[in-house]
Amino acid sequence: MTNLLGYNEVAVLAGTALGIIICLEWGIIVGILVSQKRGRRTPQKRSAKEKTVYSAIFLANTALFSAMGVVLLYFEFPIFSATPWLEMNFSDVPTLLAAFMYGPVTGAVVNVIKIVVKLLISGSTTNLVGPLSNLISGTIYAVVAGLIYKLRRNKKGAILSLFVGSLVFCAAMWLCNQFILLPFYGMTAQEIMMPALWWTLLFNVIKTAATCVITFILYKPLSRALHWTIDPARRKKKQLPQDTQQADAPRQPDELQPSAVSNDPEN
Repeated sequence: MTNLLGYNEVAVLAGTALGIIICLEWGIIVGILVSQKRGRRTPQKRSAKEKTVYSAIFLANTALFSAMGVVLLYFEFPIFSATPWLEMNFSDVPTLLAAFMYGPVTGAVVNVIKIVVKLLISGSTTNLVGPLSNLISGTIYAVVAGLIYKLRRNKKGAILSLFVGSLVFCAAMWLCNQFILLPFYGMTAQEIMMPALWWTLLFNVIKTAATCVITFILYKPLSRALHWTIDPARRKKKQLPQDTQQADAPRQPDELQPSAVSNDPEN
């Protein structure tokens, strides 16, 4: 009875603390959105040709990221013998890449597509608990990380978005496992649920850490390689150094200029 009471107290405290963390993080995100809204610049208008090319590239890259996610879902392996149902995979990497490249909505769409395609191909052996877990965790990861990176598109913003996204990922999955996934899987006794929750938390920490490192390494080289957008502002930036060089080029001496030669009294 004492052990059961201790498990209940730990569950209540952990669930309450993680709920407060999630509320604070979402409050910070909403505050950043409100503060950034006033200083947002109006985007440049694209021509009809640029919009068509951009749409084609966007659809192609979205399909590419979705296919990568489906393939990576098949490469799963357990890392703890105590929780053989928890299998490590890196399918969240394409989701985060899509969220960084095109925004949080696209990342969430890629996550949904990869799970639906995987279900249509091979079904589920866990009574949809595994796909539901991947759907919730991947969507939360993509939305939080993609939203923060959209506001701060630099290296510090990428690190912050991955860190906060991983934190929200682990906190949200603790609550989902405690109240939805583990009871649906048949783990209702506290003596079984609490160890499973802590093993799941450790698993999620390792998974998000590996996913963050891989995403951080791949994003910049991959985004440059794909040339995912046609932006006139970027072309102007590339042409700016050439124009600056022409403007800063040294002028020819007056004696070598045609006007100086023609006005020479000796001629």
